[in-house]
Amino acid sequence: MRRNDESCQVQVRSQLSANEATALLQAALAGGGVALQPTYLANPHLASGSLTRVLPEWQPPDMAIHALYPSRKHLSPAVRALLDFLVEQIAEHPW
Repeated sequence: MRRNDESCQVQVRSQLSANEATALLQAALAGGGVALQPTYLANPHLASGSLTRVLPEWQPPDMAIHALYPSRKHLSPAVRALLDFLVEQIAEHPW
């Protein structure tokens, strides 16, 4: 986690571990404890009060998104259109 120029790592022991955000979200909503969630999933629940933000001044590291395709040389118009669409969508939303 980071706060301004400061970073911190904490070892956490838990009863539940998953690599799928919606499973962790459902556990948190059911009273299962703290979950690190992307804003696009957590925001509606924060707004309704069913979740509470913990340590709001700390942020997780940014994640990168990569698109894999065979070659730029022979990039089909459909793939180019999809890539352009995804770049536009990601830039427009506060993930």
